[in-house]
Amino acid sequence: MRMIRLRAYVVAVLVAANIAAIVAAQATQPDPEHARLTAMAGVWDVEVTFWLRPGGPGIASKGVSTIQPLFGGLFIEEKIEGTLNGVPFTTLAWTGFNTFTHQYEATRIASTNTIRIAETGGYDESKKQFELKAEYPLAGDTWRQRTVIQPTSADTMTAASYLSFGAVPEWKGVEIRYTRRIR
Repeated sequence: MRMIRLRAYVVAVLVAANIAAIVAAQATQPDPEHARLTAMAGVWDVEVTFWLRPGGPGIASKGVSTIQPLFGGLFIEEKIEGTLNGVPFTTLAWTGFNTFTHQYEATRIASTNTIRIAETGGYDESKKQFELKAEYPLAGDTWRQRTVIQPTSADTMTAASYLSFGAVPEWKGVEIRYTRRIR
């Protein structure tokens, strides 16, 4: 009886180990979804425009974006450094493709505020663009953000974040124009 239990335990451990290895292998294999992200790796000059309210004037800024692959291309990390009205700012973002939910997921933070923005979304093959969405609390309201990232060539892309809250209709809050400096 003891030997049967031992054999059953060993078989269960081996089956569990095989399942874990299969799941891990599926989760770590770069695929076309991840290739879309790693294609953005490099150093970019960026022109950033902020609109703080609908219909308001834009505030222009320039900076540098450095995008690098992480964990063999499963994620990318972006760091944008620039100045806004003469004050330095930094934003960081980590983006990946979740092979279980089949969604792109991004987390963004900035030196200009204390908000962590977590976006999810997809890639529209017909439009050749990513679209990610988020909701987060800010100043007593729930803000909605829709970010569209569109590579326009191998060396240029545009990212725009559209914002809304309460009864305020969506407006373009940020636009970033990227020009690749170094691959």
